[in-house]
Amino acid sequence: MDEEAPVGHVVHLVRAFDETGAPARAGFGTRLRPGARSVLWMLITLAALGTVWLVVALWTDGPPWWFGVIFTLMPAFFVFGCAVALGESGRLSRREGRLAERWALTRERATSTGGRVSDREVSLMEHGGVSAFTLTVAGDAGWSIRARWHRSNPDNRDEALLQTQIPAIGSRVRIWSVGMPDDDAPVIVQALDASVVA
Repeated sequence: MDEEAPVGHVVHLVRAFDETGAPARAGFGTRLRPGARSVLWMLITLAALGTVWLVVALWTDGPPWWFGVIFTLMPAFFVFGCAVALGESGRLSRREGRLAERWALTRERATSTGGRVSDREVSLMEHGGVSAFTLTVAGDAGWSIRARWHRSNPDNRDEALLQTQIPAIGSRVRIWSVGMPDDDAPVIVQALDASVVA
């Protein structure tokens, strides 16, 4: 499947299902803090000003036209790409913050339903450890959702997750949501660590 999991759908890999209630936190990945984002915006602004200065100097110096085009487009696209990526990171951070607040306010009303893993996709790091995985889960009521486990979640940062720990297709899961799960609401999929189940 090529479809991304919605931002608000997260997987909690657990050793056993918690019978006491809904998870306390949604558990989104770590994003840049506002101070770090401000510093990066300042650096991008300086890079843009430097690029403008270099382009002006390049075109007034009289190099071949193709040379000027290449060295005008390359730095411009780089600075533009950095600005777009930083802007998207800020947008996702704000959305995750709103979803985390929503979960904190509504988790007392959250209910769980059962489901099974129908598909999974795994992203690996250079050394073979798992950096993220996405589960497609079929709920017992007949609907299907996708949720993602992130290594950048503070609860998962120190975990050296192996592929054998990822829930297999057909594994039971517990899906926590307030009302019917949808793409705009926080949904937590609790999945059992496959190495514990085995």
